[in-house]
Order: sequence, then C-alpha cells, then structure tokens
Amino acid sequence: MLTQEAFRFMADLGENNNKAWFDENRKRYEQYVRQPMKSLAEALDDPVSLIMPEFSGKAKVSRINNDIRFSPNKPPYKSHYWISFGAKEGACANLFAGIDKNGWVCGAGIGDAKREPLNIWRENLLDYQKKWRKFTTALGMDPQKQVFTENSYKKPLYPDIPDDLFPIVQAKGVWIIDQNRQEFERSYVEDVFRGLCKFLPVYLLMTVPKKDLKGRMNELGKKIIAPDAEIDKLWKIMQ
Repeated sequence: MLTQEAFRFMADLGENNNKAWFDENRKRYEQYVRQPMKSLAEALDDPVSLIMPEFSGKAKVSRINNDIRFSPNKPPYKSHYWISFGAKEGACANLFAGIDKNGWVCGAGIGDAKREPLNIWRENLLDYQKKWRKFTTALGMDPQKQVFTENSYKKPLYPDIPDDLFPIVQAKGVWIIDQNRQEFERSYVEDVFRGLCKFLPVYLLMTVPKKDLKGRMNELGKKIIAPDAEIDKLWKIMQ
C-alpha cells in the first residue's frame, strides 16, 4: 500500500542523492516505493483498459536510477517515481501517476524529438482552445505549476497561436499534472484511478486525429463510464 512513507523516502533521497545513502536505505525504497507502485500499476491495468481501448494492458513502471552515461552532472537517482499507461505500439503519449517528496499526482504527457508525432495534439489543442480553457479552469489548474514543457521550437509552428497556448504548442514535450496530494480520500487505488480519469480528455486530445476526436469525446460518460458525477461533469466540458 502506498503511504506517507513513500513521500518521506523521496524527500530524504532529495537531500541525500548518492549511492552510499541509497544502498543503506534500499529496503525503505523497496518497501515503501517500488513494491507499492508496482502493485498499484497491476491493480490499475484492468480499470484503465476500460477507459482506454488502445491501452497496452500493462503499465510501465519507471526506474529510480537516472541515466548518467551522457549526463555526468545528473544526480544518480530521480526525484520522482511514476507508472504510465500508453498504447500498444509507438506511444509517445500516456496517462501517468507519480510520487515525489510533495505527494502524489496524476496527469497526461506527450513527447517526441520529431515534430510530426505531436501535431495531432497541437492542432486539437488549437481547435478546442475554448473548451480547453474551461476544462483547465474547472480543474483549478495553475499553468505555472502544473504544465511542464521542454525543448521548444523557436519559430512559431502555426500562425496566430494564442499567448496562453504558445508554450504548449511549441514544445517537443508537454506534461500536465493535477495538484499534489498527500492523502487518499478513498483507497489509493481508487483515488489514483479517479485522477487518471480526470486527464482522459487530455490524453484524447494528444492522441486522437481530428476526424475521430468528437466521437471519442462523446463516448465519455456513455460508452465509457465515469467513476463519479464530478468526473462526468468534467468530461462534458470537452464534448
């Protein structure tokens, strides 16, 4: 079970990011981080399959080690740990749940070094910009704290990109997250699944071609059942 001890471990790791400390605390990592997150991934495989038909059926569990082969200045261990749910093949977008020293979050992300794989996301975002703003307002989202981008193109990719969407449209990688939480209201499996459901419309914007998007959005709350009325109301904003 995922508990406060997981967040405490990540906080301690942030202050002691070295191999000697990690080796001394490996049992804490296994007990409070790796095993609970692995169990969470397994518990969510079937529920996520019900809301994401293209899901591979098996969540990916991150590694705690940073790849320092080409970046020797990186610390040896990551400051966060996550599980992700993506399509069967060639997925550059996913839903994910993660933990760090501040608690747990859910979100959706997409990234690729090439321009073309993100064009569906960029064009859908521009087409749905009014609904997107209503959706993020309903989430209570702070773009400064809950939208992360990297490796942006300098030259505008489209004419007349609105200022508030410009950083997202131009980015080669985008991760949009919920607010950090320390507690679980129901069970940790139920709460994380609910968090993933919040971001299902974002995942659809990232992955579904324009010609199919309206149909997929309209399935939400009908063919794909929301876990509660609040999520159903959130989904309707994007329809």
